[in-house]
Amino acid sequence: MITKLPYECLLKIFNNFNTNYRILFSCLFVCRHWCKIIIPILWSEPTKYYSDIRLVKIYLSALNAEEQALLIPHKINLPNYQKPLFEYSSFTTYLSFYLSHKHVDGVSHWFYKEGYNHYDLVSFDDNQGFAETINAIKSSLLTMFLRTSKNLKYLNISEPIFDKALLEKIQKNITITSLKLRIGNFEIIEFLSEILYKNTTLNTLDISKNDISFKELEVLSKALCNSTALISLILDNNFLCAEGGNALAEILSKNTSLSSLSLHHNQIGSQGVLAIAKILYKNNTLSYLDIGNNQINVEGAKVLSKVLCVNNVLTSLNLSYNSLNSKSGELN
Repeated sequence: MITKLPYECLLKIFNNFNTNYRILFSCLFVCRHWCKIIIPILWSEPTKYYSDIRLVKIYLSALNAEEQALLIPHKINLPNYQKPLFEYSSFTTYLSFYLSHKHVDGVSHWFYKEGYNHYDLVSFDDNQGFAETINAIKSSLLTMFLRTSKNLKYLNISEPIFDKALLEKIQKNITITSLKLRIGNFEIIEFLSEILYKNTTLNTLDISKNDISFKELEVLSKALCNSTALISLILDNNFLCAEGGNALAEILSKNTSLSSLSLHHNQIGSQGVLAIAKILYKNNTLSYLDIGNNQINVEGAKVLSKVLCVNNVLTSLNLSYNSLNSKSGELN
């Protein structure tokens, strides 16, 4: 009988259906043992797929007194549920919050349908007031997830719901392996540097689209040089320019763990690429490099082509959307 299979076997079987909720739900009531295995799978990625306000209500009912207090100024009607059989938020492994349209985003949808209290049609349609309230709700929810989740791996935070208190909670977290930030704030860069120093589990960092210049990268530089856990760094769509290329060259010369680096659209130019290329002759950890759309000319491409003849670790190089022609890959 399949019901007598060991826990590890059942977990592997059910994980194969982690996106097929219909099958998982049909197995929930077979027996208590199966239920305890399936529930964590069903509730592992609450913000990745859902727009159902029933889920939002369950999570809002899990807010403690401190987290509810953050919402008092907004006069929100919070749901009042009985304590559920499981602490669903504790199973969260993937967490992402975006400001989305009120009819698509789960939190916005719930507030539009049930959460508003003293809003009339005029005040509710005030985009700024609406956005501030939604951000406050998401901030409280995020605080709750950081408090209760026992195995949070992926965290994505957008700027409007970001504050120092949340950063301090992230600093103390010992389970997060992938962090994606949309912040655009120099002070947060300093906090991020502290996170890189203190967090030994973080292996993927995505800080693209944050208007980061050489000045901000310089703040992160020492922490990135010393990090032994970080494997993947994504810096796409910032303003690193040639100076940033020099800073990245120093990072690559000292960091011993980074295997993937994405610098797409940063105006690094051929001068910045030259500095990176010199280090790539010696670097023996980086296997993926994306420097597409960086105003690199033919001479810059030639320098990189020579690196590829020597460096046998770098197996993937993206040079798309640069000022290249058919002769760019020739060796001279």
